[in-house]
Amino acid sequence: MFETNRPLQFFLLSCATAVACSLIFGAQHSWILIGCCIVILIAGLPHGAFDIYIVANLFQNRAFVLAIAGYLSLIAGTVMLWWVSPDIFLLAFLSYSAFHFGDSDWPTAPTVHKIFWGITIIALPCLFANQQVTLLFTLILNAEPPSLITSGFGYLAIPAALFCSLKTKTHQPNLTTPILLIAYALVCIIGGALLAFTCYFAFLHGPHHLQRWRFKLPNSGNSGVYLLSFSVFAIILVLVVLTSQLSPNDPWVLSGSSLDSSAIRYTFVALAALTVPHMTFLYIAGKRG
Repeated sequence: MFETNRPLQFFLLSCATAVACSLIFGAQHSWILIGCCIVILIAGLPHGAFDIYIVANLFQNRAFVLAIAGYLSLIAGTVMLWWVSPDIFLLAFLSYSAFHFGDSDWPTAPTVHKIFWGITIIALPCLFANQQVTLLFTLILNAEPPSLITSGFGYLAIPAALFCSLKTKTHQPNLTTPILLIAYALVCIIGGALLAFTCYFAFLHGPHHLQRWRFKLPNSGNSGVYLLSFSVFAIILVLVVLTSQLSPNDPWVLSGSSLDSSAIRYTFVALAALTVPHMTFLYIAGKRG
């Protein structure tokens, strides 16, 4: 699974902190929700911005320009799909993300185990924090999502988690797998879906990804990554502030503030738009070794 214990230690510490904050302050406190969005962006943007080095390693000269054009086209296409058909966008993005989480977190595992791992990450919040997941998806789509999406993933949670944790002929998970999944499920139950996913994404998936690719591309610098990350963060922040001012009576308010709603909506859409090309080019890079 994970090559080192360091991401796992960060993840378990973040889960303990998340549970403590939820018990002390309440899981739906507005500053926790906005804080989750900020942490996801801070962790996710450098995670994705490193793609510039991965793409540069895969393609040179004219091919590099065409690859960047393709990358930007995938971003635009993802936003357009959200705008035109939100339900299809949500289902397609969740399914693609499930595959990506498995492929990135368990790069050497058999394909079936990668898929079940990704499904587990998506499905456990749907099972243990179904009400908040439905509310979050409603906010993102600006309409109530089909129950098949949340309920369907929820039904898959336990079988997928058990499959990931059990020993098979082709896969021998270690003790960290059930420990990790129990901690993740516990945060889902006590802190909710957004807090649990923040712990996973910012303190397990993201650090593991950067650690892996910095080892593969040791001469990659940091300046381009942080400059690009800061630029995208600034754009998202402007969109959040502007839309919260233009839509003060947002009908889908998560915790009493249109700023909370806008922050979560545009955090999700921005990450989705950036994640689709990110997942695609990582898959290409993985296939090329």
